[in-house]
Amino acid sequence: MPLGSLDFDVIVVGGGVAGAACAALLALQDRRVALVDARRPSFRAPDGEYDPRVVAISPGSRRVLVGAGGWQRLNTERLAPYQRMEVHSASLQVAFAAAEHGLDELGWIAEIPALETAVWEALEHDKRVQLFAPGGWERVELVQNLVRLQLIDGPQLRAGLLVAADGARSRLRRHAGIEIDEWHYNQEALIGPVTTEQANRGLAWQRFTEHGPLALLPLPDGRSSIVWSQPTERSRTLRELSSDQFAEEINRHQDSPLGAVTAAGNLHTLPLVRRRARRLVQNRLVLMGDAARSVHPLAGQGLNLGLLDAAALAEVLEHWDGKDPSPALKRYQRWRLSQSTLIGGGIHAINEVVRAPAGLGRHLLGLGFGLTGQFWPLREAFVARACGIDSDSPKLARVGPTA
Repeated sequence: MPLGSLDFDVIVVGGGVAGAACAALLALQDRRVALVDARRPSFRAPDGEYDPRVVAISPGSRRVLVGAGGWQRLNTERLAPYQRMEVHSASLQVAFAAAEHGLDELGWIAEIPALETAVWEALEHDKRVQLFAPGGWERVELVQNLVRLQLIDGPQLRAGLLVAADGARSRLRRHAGIEIDEWHYNQEALIGPVTTEQANRGLAWQRFTEHGPLALLPLPDGRSSIVWSQPTERSRTLRELSSDQFAEEINRHQDSPLGAVTAAGNLHTLPLVRRRARRLVQNRLVLMGDAARSVHPLAGQGLNLGLLDAAALAEVLEHWDGKDPSPALKRYQRWRLSQSTLIGGGIHAINEVVRAPAGLGRHLLGLGFGLTGQFWPLREAFVARACGIDSDSPKLARVGPTA
């Protein structure tokens, strides 16, 4: 039975890192925010092991997380900063160093559950935010002047804006009738920790192999987390190999400065699907994060795009008076839909090119890397875009919090 009704300025459905950060940033504008999620994260770091769900956080995304109050709550001993990046294809490569571009770091490798818990801890200390978790909804009404969300065995929530941050299979997106374009790569990402001859102290390394892109990302204890995207059947076969067998196979495809892989930890696979919503706004509903798009992991941009969505939405709503949000939402849609197309489409194109037969795609990509390495303006533009600090990024990502 409904338990009355509660009024808010904004309702956010989905409490992953990006959705929780969005709720925090909107609350900073003195808005009453409701956050609804099926679970309440509570990450407790296991001794001596790292969660396989790690992600590269860009400098721009770090500033967004600082603004949301989450980054400050992380255990810095479980973060792995990297100052160097190398990308190889065929016989050519491009390398970047943070110091060359006026940066302290190019990024940080962080555990996704730790990020979630940190932002939620910030929300729990914010009286402007009410958390409905664990919780779910059974009915939503998107009318011209109001949003009504009926919780299961809970109250009806009413607000002027509903944010769908409920993931790649967004139920709110489907309810609103927003169509998506979808590509199944028939690939899986093989992820897990590996030990190399040399400890990894700040190198993000990637090679486009004959089977798909292989990345070695630093972990705080000197190991590396691999992300190896390849055909589904092959990925699942490799997952079942012994540590020694897997080390032998991966060493056939990597020649990083870290030396040979000597051992592998528990390996996991994730199916790879690209999705892109054809629009991001429907009346007073707005999509963000994976509900707006999901991209191939070869560039490590998925969560970073979601955090930039959160900052962009907060920016366009800065002067919203609580009445008609359509002018602000139209600006958000133009801004973030173009970013989805540019970055997601670019990543998709790279993945398709490198799959060309006889290694032709890898050679073409290598030539592109060679050109990028030779021309400083291209290098600067690439780093600014990858770090989320280019001129098209939200102000919070470019300059950081003002207080």
